[in-house]
Amino acid sequence: MTFFLRLLPLFIGVYSLPVFADTFVAKQSCPLYQSKNKLTNPNEVMTVPGQAYPVLELLGNPKRPDWVRVTTAALVSPERWVAAKCGDLERHLVEEVPSRCDIAGEQDSHVLALSWQGAFCELFGKGKPECTALDKTPASTRWLSLTLHGLWPNKSACGTDYGFCGEVKRKAKGFCSYPDIALSKNAQSKLAEVMPSADFGSCLEKHQWWKHGSCQQMNADKYFIEAARLTSLINESRMVKLLADSSGKMQSTATLRQAFTDEFGHQSAKRISFHCSRGLLTEIRLSLPATLDASLGLNHLLARQAPELRDNCPASFLVDTPG
Repeated sequence: MTFFLRLLPLFIGVYSLPVFADTFVAKQSCPLYQSKNKLTNPNEVMTVPGQAYPVLELLGNPKRPDWVRVTTAALVSPERWVAAKCGDLERHLVEEVPSRCDIAGEQDSHVLALSWQGAFCELFGKGKPECTALDKTPASTRWLSLTLHGLWPNKSACGTDYGFCGEVKRKAKGFCSYPDIALSKNAQSKLAEVMPSADFGSCLEKHQWWKHGSCQQMNADKYFIEAARLTSLINESRMVKLLADSSGKMQSTATLRQAFTDEFGHQSAKRISFHCSRGLLTEIRLSLPATLDASLGLNHLLARQAPELRDNCPASFLVDTPG
C-alpha cells in the first residue's frame, strides 16, 4: 500500500485543496515602507491607486488590520508595509482543481545550477569525454570556472517533480537518446563555452532541455543563451576568482558567501547555496525569480522574490584541483 501511494502522484499529478489568497487593492497613493516602525522607504516607492498587491502578512485585527505587508515590484526590499486604511483587502480563490506538474509556463522561480567540473569528474564523470579532456588539459583555465549544469524552472506545489512539459514525458536511458534540439550556431557556441558536456558530445544539454527547459516559455535558443549569460556573469564574479585561487586548498562557505554578497548585495546571501559530496565542493546554486529578463544584471535578479536556498556543505571543504 505504501509503495502504491508513492506512485499515485505520478499518475494523477499533485492534488491541491482549495487555496485562497488575499490581495490589497490601493485606493490612493501611500508610502510603501521597508520598516513600518522607522518609516523607511528606499527609493520612495508609493502604492498605485487601483493596483492589487499580494498580501504576505496582516498586523492587528485580521478583519480590521492596522498594517498590511505586501509584495511589490521594488528592486530594494520588494516586501513592504502599507497602512491598511490606504486600501481594501480582497480574498480570491486561487486553485480548486488538481495541479499538474508537466504544464509549461507555471514556474514560480528558477534555480541556476553550476558545477565545479574537477570534482564532478572525480566523483561522477569517469569515462565521460569532457572528463577525459579535463584529464588531458588540467592546467587549462577553463577548468577553474563554474560550468553549467542546468537552469531549472520550479513550481513549489510540485517539489522536485516539475518537469518533462514537452513531447518527451520521461527520462531517457542515456542523455544522447533524447530527440535532437534545433539550436542556432550562436546558441551552440555560447553553450559549448559553459557546458563541457555539450562541447564534447555527451549530451547533457538534451536532458536539461527535455526535462527542465520544456517547462518554461523561451525557445531552446533563448533558454540556453540566457543560461550561458547567467553562468558567464557568475564566472566574472569575485567569488569565482576566489574559488579558482583556492584550487587544491580548503575553503569555507562563509568566506565564499561573503564574497558573493559583497558584490551582489545582502539580499543575495540566501539566494546562493553550496553543495558538497565526500568533502569536495561539487555545485553552487542560485535562486532566481519566475521571470528571467536578459536585460537585467544578476544584482537585479537576485533582489527579486525567490525561494531561499540551503547549503549541504560543511563549514569548510576542499576545492578540487582539476585532473
